[in-house]
Amino acid sequence: MKYIIWLALSLTSLGSLSQNGSIEGTVSFEDEAGLSATIEIIDEDMYTITDQNNAFSFQNLPEGTYKLKVTSLGYVDLIKSVTVKSEEISRVQFHLQPKDNTLEEVVIIDRQTGLNSKTPYNYTPVSMDRIENKSSPSGVMGILREVPGVYGAEFGQGIVKPFIRGLGFSRVATVFQGNKLENQQWGADHGLGVNDLGVESIDVIKGPASVLYGSGALGGVILIQDDEFYKTSKELSGNFGTTFNSVSNGIRTYGSVGQKLKNDLFFGAELAYENHADYKSGDGDVIGNSRFNMSSARIHAGIDKENFDNKLSVSYSRQDLGIIEDDELENSNATTRNDRDMQLPFQEVTDVLLSYNQRIDHGKFESVFHLSHHFNDRKEIEDNLSLVDLGLNQNNTFYNARVNFDTGRFTHNFGLQGNFLRNENQNKVQEILIPNASYSENGAYYMVNFDWESYFIQGAVRYDYRTVNADASDSQFIDAGFVLPGEPESRTLDSDFSGFTGSLGITKTLSKTQKLKANLSSGFRSPDLAELYSFGQHPGTNRFEIGNANFEREQSIQLDLNYSLTMDRFRLEWSVFGSQVDNFIFFADTGEIQPDSGLQIWEYQQAKAQLYGGEINLQYVALEDRSLRFNLGAALARGENKDFDEPLTFIPPDNLNFEVNYGFGKLQNTSLYSKIRAVARQDRPGFNERETPGFTLVDIGLSRTFDFGETNQLEASVVLQNLFNETYVDHLSILRAFNIPSPGRNLMLNVRYMF
Repeated sequence: MKYIIWLALSLTSLGSLSQNGSIEGTVSFEDEAGLSATIEIIDEDMYTITDQNNAFSFQNLPEGTYKLKVTSLGYVDLIKSVTVKSEEISRVQFHLQPKDNTLEEVVIIDRQTGLNSKTPYNYTPVSMDRIENKSSPSGVMGILREVPGVYGAEFGQGIVKPFIRGLGFSRVATVFQGNKLENQQWGADHGLGVNDLGVESIDVIKGPASVLYGSGALGGVILIQDDEFYKTSKELSGNFGTTFNSVSNGIRTYGSVGQKLKNDLFFGAELAYENHADYKSGDGDVIGNSRFNMSSARIHAGIDKENFDNKLSVSYSRQDLGIIEDDELENSNATTRNDRDMQLPFQEVTDVLLSYNQRIDHGKFESVFHLSHHFNDRKEIEDNLSLVDLGLNQNNTFYNARVNFDTGRFTHNFGLQGNFLRNENQNKVQEILIPNASYSENGAYYMVNFDWESYFIQGAVRYDYRTVNADASDSQFIDAGFVLPGEPESRTLDSDFSGFTGSLGITKTLSKTQKLKANLSSGFRSPDLAELYSFGQHPGTNRFEIGNANFEREQSIQLDLNYSLTMDRFRLEWSVFGSQVDNFIFFADTGEIQPDSGLQIWEYQQAKAQLYGGEINLQYVALEDRSLRFNLGAALARGENKDFDEPLTFIPPDNLNFEVNYGFGKLQNTSLYSKIRAVARQDRPGFNERETPGFTLVDIGLSRTFDFGETNQLEASVVLQNLFNETYVDHLSILRAFNIPSPGRNLMLNVRYMF
């Protein structure tokens, strides 16, 4: 009898399951500016979030009629009724209209400084979550180069440093995990040590932002935003994946996991390892010692409440980076095609970053606090694996504290910001480039926002003071013959840098679809340690480098104009800028030879510089289902050394990026795309530069998303970069002087599973 009962119950259960259906749908945005939407089944306590293709689904729903509510920041909520039938998929589409005051909606860009989306600053958000953007050998800069006005200076694969509107190196501030990175004080061949692990998006601020970010933000800011999926995941979730790059036989494996626990506690962890052999140029030449590898790990924990949240994060990275020598094309260091063992010379770099971020809503005002410590260990090993040619340890503590409150139409922000840096040469190194040095820098700023009808006015003022101490009194400096500028008897030097910066801008909403921005801002940069105190050979180069302790800080002023038009299927962004930089620091060959070493002497010098240019970005969405997208971005920048009446060095050539993306299949979960990057001939070379030919690169790719159950997905993509195997030397490549070409054709295979 009991078997009959069990059989009846089983049949009943199967019958009930057979009555279930599902809902699948997509969400589109009137102005194409929306990033994601939340879909809720009213009265059922069920909700989901759109994926990267703006698609969503609900599975195993009993027959019946359901009310779906769609919400997204800046758009009018939409409710639709959907009928579910057994064993059928009910499809639905939502098209969200902007609220009447969409252009006045406020989205926080950077919580630390209080910068929001209505700012007159020119900024561009870049999503890093697309599967085809993951694990590029060029790191995050491989994607940022597609942003008009942004370029990258390469030193082989693994080291690409950002340039914004013709300014780069330590003139662009990079904020990672809330910390302003200072681990690139020693020259162009030192990378940031940041990849896309745990990164959701990047905001690029173009133009001086020193009033909010201090020294180093003279050219702009790269704000790297974490993927904080663990703050909303009620169950254990995450992703893992792997990437193969044929140009270097490179393999990268990565993964992340996290969850929000009871009592609003959360945790997250991310791991990645990548390993690359030497890359091949378009001619098929293997560029010896371009190999590199990198290990990364990050952990996060904190509390996320409505009125209080904090996060403690720890990041670790270890890099081994081959140094391509200047005679590589004549005397190649290439070995077997899949050899990954490090060769001489190479860099060995370790970074540990500990950061704490906190926000408290006090009711009448809000307070934000950040504290971080960054340890950087850098070794350059040139002649012998057991000897370190250049070894430097850097410890940097950075803090930021801000209070903001509203008084009607005014929003006030008061902030304190600063860092304490200590740089030391390691013991028993073969070369001394800079002395032991430390500095402390503190700044205070005030920013006020005035929001009135169709106008948003933002003004800010800041004062900074930095004191630097250099100490070459240790015996290792005496034995190496290292001297400070002016050869003081105490073998120590002190330098001070201080001054004001400010900005004033206005955002005018011309209509529901048009916006105009104008911003006048100043920026500054205190000379870095190499520019002040260098005296010695820089390993990996044929230069004897000399600094100048009498430098003044760089000071700039820039005018920026921006117009945007946002319509149903069309979007236009157009910007022009002009700036002047006083005390601009540049590097120049003196034409002299250092007697002891026989090396060419290069000196840092200062001059007055002028830069100007513009960018344009066009987006168009075609076809009835909005499945075909076009994007065109172009930029030009000009730079002049006014004291010598010649072009500045390291000015990017005119460039254009064009992309076509077509989505098809169920819920447009398959995407076919092509990219064209056209770089013009740089016929305005600066001092010690030569003209560089232009080039055109074509990429094609295909990506597909596969659904597994309600929440699990598998993403896969195949991309052919530099499809026609172009052989080229980029003007901003540090290897340009040796005519060493950039990578050739690359087949990138990417798979990621999300759960």
